[in-house]
Amino acid sequence: MLKRLLIGVAILAFSSGQLRADGEKFQLMLMLTPTAEWVRFNQSLLANTYNSQWGTKLSYNFGFEYKRFFDPSLSFSTGLTYMNKGFRNPFYEAPSFQNPNPSPEPMGVTLGSAHIAAIPLYINIHHRLRRKVEMIYTVGIAGGYLFAEQARNNYYSGEATPEQGFLDLTEGRSNINLFVDYYVGAHIGVGISAYFKRSFVLVVQPMYKHQINNARDFAGQFNSSDPFTVRLNSFGVDVKLGYYFTKQIRDRKKAF
Repeated sequence: MLKRLLIGVAILAFSSGQLRADGEKFQLMLMLTPTAEWVRFNQSLLANTYNSQWGTKLSYNFGFEYKRFFDPSLSFSTGLTYMNKGFRNPFYEAPSFQNPNPSPEPMGVTLGSAHIAAIPLYINIHHRLRRKVEMIYTVGIAGGYLFAEQARNNYYSGEATPEQGFLDLTEGRSNINLFVDYYVGAHIGVGISAYFKRSFVLVVQPMYKHQINNARDFAGQFNSSDPFTVRLNSFGVDVKLGYYFTKQIRDRKKAF
């Protein structure tokens, strides 16, 4: 139901933009997003156990955004986003007959990265707070392609506690196959934008991103008979800086 509703909103927004926008009301933005990324298991008696074992990693997204205004209070945005999703899981020594009380300290950490290129389709509601400052309420979907999966740990890369780097391009990393190659997510956020200087705009907007489709690749390394589902989720803060070209903004500045 949620998926159909979001798709319907996005299609309506796109078609409305084609009919109503006059080419003078838009913004171009660059975006950088620090995020917390995690996977979430469901539809299994062991889902709670899996969720407690699969941890959260600090990561980032970046990209650009094109925003078209229908009027000063409503806009449609799209663009291209790179998302470094995945997980960071500590693993522990299991109890044994020789050692029934193993150390509570982790033996090591697995860092998993799922590299996704996505196209978002968002509807934005703009609510003016004061001169040149407004709230932005955003809801929409994103479709993406997972073009690489990698894991690093003591087994794969010889790193007992791997540290995440830019794009995780560490020598010795190994390709894995846990997730399907496509991503469909429902995204929602609330933030603030401020117009400054002559034609610049700054946006700071917390965003929650929930994967709609089941990310489990049944032909890959998730070959358990357990019928669990898994999704890649995140919470981050979009920081966008861009330039606006619009008759609408000029009219708004006169109103200020």
